[in-house]
Amino acid sequence: MSCKDVYPLISESRDHSLPFLSRMRLKMHLAICGLCEIYQKQLETLCRIARSLGKDESKALEKTSLKPEIKEKIQKWIEEKK
Repeated sequence: MSCKDVYPLISESRDHSLPFLSRMRLKMHLAICGLCEIYQKQLETLCRIARSLGKDESKALEKTSLKPEIKEKIQKWIEEKK
């Protein structure tokens, strides 16, 4: 399974449960591909931030493992949009 095939599965797995075979293929690929694992973690972080937007954006950013300079850029963007 190529990375190109895995990206949609990662996104789909956020929305609903994948069929058993797809889920196993995804897990196997993530076990050997660091780039796809990073992509999955980034997507999880973005989803967590998006869910908490509207609640308290600054607290949502504090709970992430993003680099401080990235957090600052996001915070600045949020403040500009208010």
